[in-house]
Amino acid sequence: MNDEIDPILVGETSDIEVGTVESFEHDDINYAIFHLESGFFCTQGNCNCEENAPLSEAEIEEEELECIGCGNTYSIVSGDCVSDPELNGLKVYDISEEDENIYLNI
Repeated sequence: MNDEIDPILVGETSDIEVGTVESFEHDDINYAIFHLESGFFCTQGNCNCEENAPLSEAEIEEEELECIGCGNTYSIVSGDCVSDPELNGLKVYDISEEDENIYLNI
């Protein structure tokens, strides 16, 4: 039995402009794919807040996002809540680039 899971093709690197975020769904799970100056990053698709706000609509500044639902600020790289360290952070996922394609490694 093969325990390794093949990477999931998200799209081409040129599909997501630097400083933006796109929503990506796979197996009924929503992900947020970020393209920052430092590379591509992936978090869960919705905030943990009561509003369950989509992170694809978040405000991005450098390597942080601000949720439109609760206003909390999170690190896109680590998922930690910057504005309130007592809150649960966002789940982050491994993402890679190869031959101008973006892959989600879950």
